[in-house]
Formats: sequence, C-alpha cells, structure tokens
Amino acid sequence: MIVIEDLEIDGAYVRRIYEGSFEDRLLPQVYEKIYDLLSSEKIRKQMQPLLESDEIWIKPNLSNARPPETGCITHPISVKALVDCLFKVSNFKKPVRIVETKTYHKGPGITEVLVKLPPKERAAIEKKLKNKDPNQDPHDFGFDLLLELGRIKTLVKDYQNQGLDLDILNLSKEPVMTMEERKELVDRLEQFLDRKLIPMEKIRNRLLNNIPRGLKEKRVGLISLAVPKTHDDPEAFITATMKNMALGLHPKYKAFMHKDIVKAIVYHYLLWKMGCENRVFGIVSGPYGMDCEGPIFGRAVDFPYVVAGLDFLKVDCATIILMFGKTDLINQLNLFKYANHKVGRTPPLRELEKLVPYSLNYQPYPYEKLCKPSLGDKNER
Repeated sequence: MIVIEDLEIDGAYVRRIYEGSFEDRLLPQVYEKIYDLLSSEKIRKQMQPLLESDEIWIKPNLSNARPPETGCITHPISVKALVDCLFKVSNFKKPVRIVETKTYHKGPGITEVLVKLPPKERAAIEKKLKNKDPNQDPHDFGFDLLLELGRIKTLVKDYQNQGLDLDILNLSKEPVMTMEERKELVDRLEQFLDRKLIPMEKIRNRLLNNIPRGLKEKRVGLISLAVPKTHDDPEAFITATMKNMALGLHPKYKAFMHKDIVKAIVYHYLLWKMGCENRVFGIVSGPYGMDCEGPIFGRAVDFPYVVAGLDFLKVDCATIILMFGKTDLINQLNLFKYANHKVGRTPPLRELEKLVPYSLNYQPYPYEKLCKPSLGDKNER
C-alpha cells in the first residue's frame, strides 16, 4: 500500500487521514489528522485574512437529509476539527456560523427523496414526518431534520454549552441586497469576468437578486468545507469546494442554475469571493465520499484525504485526481476550463501527476462520451 503523509500541489495541501477502509474506531485519528493539517503554519498563513473578519461562515455540504455515513453530506468530524482550529489554535474571538440554505429536497420535496432511500433511512424520516407539527413550514422541518441527521445540531449545542460563539445560520431567511447596494460589487465582477463567461440573463438576474445583505454589512470570512462527490451533470462532474460554495450558498431553489451550470458556478462563486474581499478558503475532507450516481443517491465510498488551500480551483483539481486518477479531466471539463485564471489557477500537470498513484478510482456518473477511456475499475474495499 502506498502511504501519503503530506503533499503540496502548487499551494494546495493534501494529507492522508487514515489507511485501509474507514471504520468508526478511526474517528479520533481522522480528527487529529485534519486538525493537525489545518493547525499547521502553512495553512494558518493562508487563512490569516479570514481571521481579520467580523464573522467566519463555514459552509459544509449539507445538501440532503441523510446521515454522514452515506457520503452525501460533510461529516461532523471535519466540522469539529475546523471549528477547534479556529477557536483553539487561531484564538478567534468573534462569531463562527455554520451556514446552509434551503432546497426543494429538504423541504416540500422530501417525500420524493424517500422512495430512493434505503429502508432504515426511509423509516427514520417517515417517523419524523408522521410526528411533524402540521403548522410547521416544510422548509423549516427539512432544515431541522438535516441538522439532526447530519449530527450538526448536537455539535453546535456542545460548543454553545462551553460558552463559545458558534451558531447555525439559515441563509435563506436573511435579507438580500437591493439593486443599489449590490451595484458596486456587480460592476467590479463583470469588469473582471469575460462576457462569454456570464450566464444567460435569466440565471444572472436570479443570482443577483439574492445576494445576502450580510456581505455588505459585515466583513465575512467564508470557508467551503466540502465532501467529494460525483455529480449527475457532465458540465460540473464533481461536487467539491467551488460547487459547494457557488450553488450551495444560493438562498432560494437552485434547479434553475443547472440550465447553465458551469457559468452559474463561476459567476456566483466570484460574487461571494469578491463580496468577502477574498477572505475565502477551501477544504475537501473525508472520511467518506460518494461516487456513481452522486450527488444524492450514489454509493458511499472511502475518501481517506483532506485537501486544503486558498485557491479553490487548485483544491478541486487535486480532489478530482484523487477521485479518478486522470489528469486529462482537468482540460476536458468545462468547469475547470472556465474557472482557470478567473476563480484561480490550474496547477501544472506535473504537479497533479504526483497524486495519480494515490487515486481511489471512483466510478463516475455514466458519461461514456465525456470520459474515454473508462475512468477505471471499481473501488476495492
């Protein structure tokens, strides 16, 4: 077995957090490995601008009401390691918020998800639905259920009991900027972004109409804490830091973005990055990931790595090599081509090739035309 401790990929850092197949007994080790990397001098130096913020918002991938063991959502052990680094190592004294938004599938559409879930998961949610207050808003119910199943609610309560300023922010309930308030930000973005990379007008307008006012009122630092998943759109292909931030932070329904998904991701990501004045940081972390029919109903697979860095594009490029082991995907996929020199810089291929021996050979969504030859054999667990 090839063992990796730390690798630097052009400013993005990769650490192995366990060997072999993941088991719950490895959780303390996973925590320590993530904590140690995020506490290291090289990472703390990159994160320094965030520590000058009024608040730090952590955006985990909490897309659907499923347990962390499914690979569908960010594992709470990763959230805990990051929060402890902020409070204990960096001595951050200001508010830290776990930020998420509503979606159709964790609101009124939750019953549509049920039929695709394993019996044990389905029964647990059906029991909650049966006991639901009929007057409770379905989005509030789904949001609370997600936090409970994802074990985020318990985690946050533990910190609050210690007197630490950690809370959960439902961004969908926050006020948004007026046209006048967002003008300077939008002008700056569109002067920077090539016209050919701006999404279609209908999508652009919906994105602009929902920029949280908090970006204007506070100096927000934002951390995208993603879980690596395949995606059922060949334009996006994977879910990692960029997509977790760009799609995940839209406070309304997000399905409209899929009509021009890559341009929407790049555009909305840059809105947030510029709104945060570059106080952003990207992390992709195991212990689990998801392959095959991601990002909701795929197969839970091991992801024994944490990848972290200031440049989201570099972090996501390193992640896709760890997932699939094919450097040519970087030049094939529009997500990476459009993001290059705008979101960040694609690492040199010679750097990415360092990660090929550590690839997990994930199975993609069936994109035969896009991925030739096949992306490898099944993970052997």
